[in-house]
Amino acid sequence: MALPSSSEAPARIFVARQPILDTTGRIAGYELLYRQAADASTMTGVQHDYATAKVIDGLFAIGFDTLTSGRTAFINVTRRLLLDGVPAVLPRDRVVLELGADIEADSDVLAACRRLRDDGYALAIDDFTVTAWTAELVPLVQYVKIDVLRAGTTAARLPAVAAAAMPKLVAKRIETAEAFTQAVTGGYDLFQGFFLGRPAIRESRPVPAQHLASLRLLQALNDPRLSVHQLEDLIKHDPTLCFLILRTVNSAAYALRTTVQSIREALLLLGRDTVRRWASLWALAGLSQQAHAELLAMATIRARCCELLGASTGDDDAAAEGFLVGMCSLMDAILGQPMPAVVEAMPLPEPVRDALLGEENARRRLLDCTVAYEQGSWDRCYELSRGTGVNPTVLPAAYAEALRWSAELRQGTAAAPARP
Repeated sequence: MALPSSSEAPARIFVARQPILDTTGRIAGYELLYRQAADASTMTGVQHDYATAKVIDGLFAIGFDTLTSGRTAFINVTRRLLLDGVPAVLPRDRVVLELGADIEADSDVLAACRRLRDDGYALAIDDFTVTAWTAELVPLVQYVKIDVLRAGTTAARLPAVAAAAMPKLVAKRIETAEAFTQAVTGGYDLFQGFFLGRPAIRESRPVPAQHLASLRLLQALNDPRLSVHQLEDLIKHDPTLCFLILRTVNSAAYALRTTVQSIREALLLLGRDTVRRWASLWALAGLSQQAHAELLAMATIRARCCELLGASTGDDDAAAEGFLVGMCSLMDAILGQPMPAVVEAMPLPEPVRDALLGEENARRRLLDCTVAYEQGSWDRCYELSRGTGVNPTVLPAAYAEALRWSAELRQGTAAAPARP
């Protein structure tokens, strides 16, 4: 299970993404979190400028659409990059350039912002506070990002410093569903934070019967003792899974000369493990029909990333169980159930059960490493990777491959008929 080469995903560029939602809960864009290297906390200003320029190269190595799912990308820029000129490869209609709070709006910065605005770029002020500097910038930007944990009355005071056109207000550090609701009523337009992965438990009750069948299907699909014949039998009894697998294997991506017409042929062509992974995550998609679509995307990315990181250690069990841990890590948020209730309903391998319940073991460290990367906590990610036997240099390539794989699954799922 090889990772992409460093030419496809630069090994020294760590890039992740954080969703930004609108008031209806739909994905409006992603902030791209990045760093040049795992030890980049000690970077000088010149090095940080270099990292910003290099990450732009990284975006196109990964695939801009893959990284952003076709949505707007919010990218932090330094003063030097702002003054020297933003690389022309960035699509003007798909990028918001964020000015950090440490950029003073002197005459050079204001002139650069005017040029960028006239060239069609959207601008944002990150970590906004009301000062004489930011007051001059507000009329030039389309977005103002406010840390709600430190905001105080900032949002209420903003209209006094804004010009005729009011920028959209982006609430940062929204960590719970309750905070999201409060920010919506508080007049913010967009919302950024890690609240999607935090479960909103509706009530403490057993997992509903209609979900148990899907949970047990997921477990059966991921039983390491599952034979090819048993896997074929499981899939053949689910028309939606049959459709998805046959549609995918016959897609242009595989460029086959003949049409695959049976699950047995697909298994022979693709192998048991590939088909099993597809079936597992498409079963999860059916299970999460009432959950936010981004939760499914996050679960698929985590599953594939954990699998690849586990495989990089040379441990087949780490790869298989890593996939299962990543896939199930958001099941509490997807189902609105406490994780202990979800785990109780699924006969999982003991290391996976323990990891999902927060106990310290190798699988939990693998999951925590993946989540730290996902959240841009690079120092913690680096430390955790060492503790799991993962070489930190494989992290960017694993995440990039997980993004691509998740995007392919979503495309296939979107075309599937509804389950009866």
